[in-house]
Amino acid sequence: MARLMNPRRLDLNLLVVFDAVVAEASVSRAASRLHLTQSALSHALGRLREAFGDPILVRQGRVMQATPRALAALPEVRSILSQAGRLFAERGRFNPATLERSVHVGSSDYACVEVLSKVMPGVCRDAPGLRWMVRHAGRVDAPALLRAGSIDLALGVFGGLTPDLATEPLVEEPYLCAAWRGAWPTRTLTEAAYLEATHLNVLVAGDTLGLIDEALARRGVTRRIGATLAHFGAAVAMLSGGPMLLTAPAGLLRRAARLHDLRVMRVPVDLPPFRTQLAWARRRDDDECLTWLRQRIVSAMRAPSSARSASRND
Repeated sequence: MARLMNPRRLDLNLLVVFDAVVAEASVSRAASRLHLTQSALSHALGRLREAFGDPILVRQGRVMQATPRALAALPEVRSILSQAGRLFAERGRFNPATLERSVHVGSSDYACVEVLSKVMPGVCRDAPGLRWMVRHAGRVDAPALLRAGSIDLALGVFGGLTPDLATEPLVEEPYLCAAWRGAWPTRTLTEAAYLEATHLNVLVAGDTLGLIDEALARRGVTRRIGATLAHFGAAVAMLSGGPMLLTAPAGLLRRAARLHDLRVMRVPVDLPPFRTQLAWARRRDDDECLTWLRQRIVSAMRAPSSARSASRND
């Protein structure tokens, strides 16, 4: 049985090391992230292993991997660090310019392009010590990741969330259809042709039935799915040279049309709008950094496009 360490002797900085080591799965990358020498970080990792009663990092073939116990403990460690940060923070003295922390965001690739590309340049300028950690997540897995503390914010399409999670609308746009011009010479698409076509589908993470097929099911109709991908960008690229249709957010398809020689058409069936939202756990409402970041995201998405462009070019 592992010897328990006296909590009075446990250095809180070891939890910072734990977070970096498990997230990076590399001693050298964790040392670089924390601005420590590899020797200093290795020494801290040794103390962590003794306190934790677990190797934390183990070699698997040619790479290092976090142990299952370390991965399971990571959300709780991040929660402790967040609480400690709030406890010792000077209320009303939040300064983005002196911030040193990581923010973990769950997002689809489309929301990342549509939202973070408009936010990140300005935030990186005003808070140079903020490190963005973005992972792929969708409406099925993002809520659980928020509750567990594995991510701080989520971007995507969410519906029917429980009261412990909050959302803020960011973008609303219609769905459109796209297909390779060589396979679809006509500019219009009938409902019959739409339902008879073979479709390329995008399910970000964990869905068994996406928003489009849920809407069609409510009308008592179905479509034929030829392929399902987890990324919008990959789905657009897959259209070139083939016969499949893709139903996706208007912004994505309009930007991709020229690059991939696509014909963009109106969807001939009624679908709800594609609503990109920002989601977070309400228990994090008193985290000043996350509050500031949410405000920056909302402000950037509501600013005129000309103002966003000027901000990126400053």
